[in-house]
Amino acid sequence: MSKANAWPARLATIQVLLAAVLWSSGGLGVKSVEASALSLAGYRSLFAIPVLVLAASLEARRKQISPWPMLRRKYVWMAAVSYAVMVTSFVASAKLTTAANAILLQYTGPIYVALLSWPLLRERVRVIDWVATAGCVLGMVLFFLDKVSAEGRLGNLFAIASSFGFAGVPLLMRLEQRAQGASWPGLAASPFVAMALGNAVSVLFCAREMIAHPLATPSAWLIVLGLGAVQIGAAYWLYGSAVGRMPALRSTLLATIEPILSPVWVALFRGELPTRWAVAGGSVILFSVTAQALVKGARQPTPELPDSR
Repeated sequence: MSKANAWPARLATIQVLLAAVLWSSGGLGVKSVEASALSLAGYRSLFAIPVLVLAASLEARRKQISPWPMLRRKYVWMAAVSYAVMVTSFVASAKLTTAANAILLQYTGPIYVALLSWPLLRERVRVIDWVATAGCVLGMVLFFLDKVSAEGRLGNLFAIASSFGFAGVPLLMRLEQRAQGASWPGLAASPFVAMALGNAVSVLFCAREMIAHPLATPSAWLIVLGLGAVQIGAAYWLYGSAVGRMPALRSTLLATIEPILSPVWVALFRGELPTRWAVAGGSVILFSVTAQALVKGARQPTPELPDSR
């Protein structure tokens, strides 16, 4: 491969790595702001909207299409609601339980994508999918063996709810792609449209709490601005513009940096350490999801739709 041809692939790798690092800062950011979960989730989504609208507009312009007709697509709206569940539940889980529990339990989402691919998309569920699912269930059981408070257990449940939202977005966007056809020019822009709408749904859901309990300090506003515009908006833009230029396996494996780094940042800057049960459960989940990606990636070299976190 010539240097000229190798550079786009290297740039795509750098973009995905940077996106994963930005995603991994979510738990630390949430724990660094004194605010209610719904207020924080709402303001975070509010600041993400302009970046994702800009991303959708530029991707649509690049394909010489208009993004506005996508606002009438039912699967785009369903994906938006799923995304709103994901981001709002993640903030609640990060507030109520450890960052390790929040991100690692959310990371079971790809397993649900595999299991629901047959009833929704008529895509075959392979043996590795069932094995990985069993591994993720075991990992979740280990999390709940922890002797944590009722608040911590509720946080774990919110993390699982977030994983369902995480799984729903790529499934619904695949359904939209099926409905539009394989050569649909809106493929690159539609996830950004769905995520922008999803953040708007999150803001509407959290609006009452945002008004009643606004962020109290300039530092809180600055952190939440970064969580919205950078940790969500810029990270998805980097990932979405890069994932189509690399094999799906590589992008999936690079993204596993997120659940590894997320508890590390919180441990370094907040002194929050995961328990032995959380380390054990998270290790089982990471191994299961990674093994699934390795086996399926060998059979599926083409890129998938952008994932969503």
